[in-house]
Amino acid sequence: MGEKKRLDTTHPDCEEYTKKFKALWDAYYTLEKQEKEKFPDWNGKDHPANDALIPAYKKCCADTKALQNQYSYLFIKETEDEH
Repeated sequence: MGEKKRLDTTHPDCEEYTKKFKALWDAYYTLEKQEKEKFPDWNGKDHPANDALIPAYKKCCADTKALQNQYSYLFIKETEDEH
């Protein structure tokens, strides 16, 4: 398991990172809602929307990781005192 890090919310670039992060996930959640609305009465586990959602989720996760790498300087190592 990797070391624990937290977002340095005092850094001036934190707001820009947070906006981009939120935009990525807002777009995914909008797509998820739209896809699931196509099947309003579906109660099963293997939702038909998964065909569209699984690739979109994987892309969103990859884009999030790339964003975290781009802004890696915003993530600082937690100290024992912060736990």
